[in-house]
Amino acid sequence: MATKVVMPQMGYDMQQGRIARWLKKEGEPVQRGEIIAEIETDKAVVEMQAYASGVLRKVLVPEGVTVPVGQAIGVIAAPDEPLPEDLTTPAAQPAAKESALASAPATVPPQAAAVAPTPTTGEVKASPLARRLAQEHGVDLGQVRGTGPGGRIVEADIHRHLEGRQAAPAAPQAVPAGGPTAAAAPAAPPPPVEEVEPHLVELTRMRQAIARLTTRAKQEVPHFYVSAEVDMTAGMELRVQLNRALNGQGVRVSVNDFIIRACVLALQKYPNFNAFYHDGKLQMNPRINIGVAVALEGGQGLMVPALLDCGAKSLADLARASKGLVERANKGGLTAEEYGGATFSISNLGMFDVDSFAAIIHPPQSGVLAVGSVRPRPVVKEGQVAVAQTMHATLSVDHRVSDGADAARFLAEVKRLLENPVTLLL
Repeated sequence: MATKVVMPQMGYDMQQGRIARWLKKEGEPVQRGEIIAEIETDKAVVEMQAYASGVLRKVLVPEGVTVPVGQAIGVIAAPDEPLPEDLTTPAAQPAAKESALASAPATVPPQAAAVAPTPTTGEVKASPLARRLAQEHGVDLGQVRGTGPGGRIVEADIHRHLEGRQAAPAAPQAVPAGGPTAAAAPAAPPPPVEEVEPHLVELTRMRQAIARLTTRAKQEVPHFYVSAEVDMTAGMELRVQLNRALNGQGVRVSVNDFIIRACVLALQKYPNFNAFYHDGKLQMNPRINIGVAVALEGGQGLMVPALLDCGAKSLADLARASKGLVERANKGGLTAEEYGGATFSISNLGMFDVDSFAAIIHPPQSGVLAVGSVRPRPVVKEGQVAVAQTMHATLSVDHRVSDGADAARFLAEVKRLLENPVTLLL
């Protein structure tokens, strides 16, 4: 039976997507679960899986075109199966804005027009978003200095390059008529400082998407917060021992991996925090998919991709999966489920020397745990002041799903697990 391939909704506020690349051509066989296309959203380039097996009989939307969520973009069917007429014609026209942009020639600044851009070879390392932006503005990637890992070019590098080539060249300084020695003459008073007027800066598509999502979340989700200080002394000692034991296996356990594992165990005990609120009812999610807030390379923005099926993963498994997830988020290699499938999230700013903060819930999730730095702090133990490695944690909760007492119990369970880290290995 013929199956429509539709533009998926990969995120709470995604309304349309762009076909970045078809990985299968018309007439090629397709297996269920196989990656058939790359879809560009406001935040990332995401791999799209096939949900049926057969042959890609028809590509309805070509590369580079944006269409609404739910529109048919292709057809998978048996090799000789006749296709219904309604499956061989796109249901709607591509988004008008994208069509206009696609038909309009790229604007090249006058000072750059004299030199035609050199075609970029595949040897230049660049993220998919950076490559698209470079193509739109006629930028030779070979002339851009990458600031990502290993010199990889990210979107922010393209923006800096564009700003640099649009800047007017500085006027050469005049040499005094009497030569260099004439410089001893009294200098003219400096010209008055010109006041710079405020100006508007266009937001990137990712920043626009973040603005829409967070505004909607704060307006629609009644947040409340509970906080606790967690003694991480034993956890830090265990982490050193584990990484020593795992040496040579290509994996290192981070503090964040400890936090993820503790949240997974706590969510198994308090499943309401793994649920979604929908029209007065709770959608109970049997799978625990932990969203991990990732600050993308070059200041591009923030993503919260999901570690899938965390309930079945050990601490070492989580460490491996977390490392791979962050790498794919920066390279644009996430699957649709990783991109929008989180059921509970963790935001860690400890690496930025932040003590504590409160995170915004990522709808349709019901909670997010925000954690700060682990650092030596004075604590009272058995009536004596001592120094311990502690961390502040703040749980943001949707009040429609849970109350303060339940949130306190959940956070206390996370705290108990982290302060007795051997329980994370069981």
